[in-house]
Amino acid sequence: MTNFLRNGPLFAFLLATMLTLCAASSAFAVEPIKIARDDVALDLSRAVEIYRNQGENFQVSTAPGPDGIVRRIEVEANDARSTGDWAVFALANTTDQQLDRLIVAPHFRLVNSGIFWPDLGSTRIAAITPSEGFALDRQTSPDADVFRVTLNPGTVVTFVAELASPKLPQVYLWEPESYKDSVNSYTLFRGIVIGIAG
Repeated sequence: MTNFLRNGPLFAFLLATMLTLCAASSAFAVEPIKIARDDVALDLSRAVEIYRNQGENFQVSTAPGPDGIVRRIEVEANDARSTGDWAVFALANTTDQQLDRLIVAPHFRLVNSGIFWPDLGSTRIAAITPSEGFALDRQTSPDADVFRVTLNPGTVVTFVAELASPKLPQVYLWEPESYKDSVNSYTLFRGIVIGIAG
């Protein structure tokens, strides 16, 4: 009994530390980004959580669904040359309609790309696996990694992206027709500039 009383402050400190860590880990759960029908383009870059050197199999807790339950999913790397780096984010369709969107990770980015070893034109995402449904289909694009996703009404879906490069500077969620218009206008602009300069 005297040993317990002597070690009581140490025991209380360890218990308080353990409770603090448990509370902190639940605070760092993936927060879903709410998607509205009128959203044209959303920047997801700040909402993406990056996990480095996790290996070929990666386990993560999903964002709480509409029922409030947090689940765990495991994703296996599709690429044999996987770096073991993963990105996680969640989307919530708060509307009563099915929404089609494009997840876009541009290859080119001049701002903060680096002076000595610039990070220009590399593939960013190898594959994306949702917490429900099938792996997302990659859309053909020479300038970005583009994946089409369909969000059912009232669902919360966590996405796990297998990274193909160590950096993921930008990730956007686009409405498909708006993205197509943006790409077409940029292609026209680039053609005009090359025509004038050439």
